[in-house]
Amino acid sequence: MKKIFWGLIAVLVIIIGAGCVWYKVNYGTTPYYVQLTQDGKSEKITYNNGTSGTLYRYNLTGYDKSGKSQQVKLIESRILKHDAYLKVAYSKKENVISWEEVKKLEVPVAALKELNSRK
Repeated sequence: MKKIFWGLIAVLVIIIGAGCVWYKVNYGTTPYYVQLTQDGKSEKITYNNGTSGTLYRYNLTGYDKSGKSQQVKLIESRILKHDAYLKVAYSKKENVISWEEVKKLEVPVAALKELNSRK
């Protein structure tokens, strides 16, 4: 009886661990910092309900807190402010999940150094 109990506990731990790893790979994000130095490319779209709109695609180079670079794709339904600093939540599977504008002082030093070196 004791062996069955510990066997079930081991299987349960393996299933939970695998689930956590799967979730991290598919939905985990890494914060990157970008600066909008160019306008997004506009694209006209038609929604399923027949209305139309415009999407703006931004292909940016983001930097994490240690200065490591990553190409990120941001799609937004409005034009974003030029020269703004953004903190984006990047996922390898989904690209940019969310973003928020941050002040220059909130950008980590290593990321800011890399962003400024591109000008």
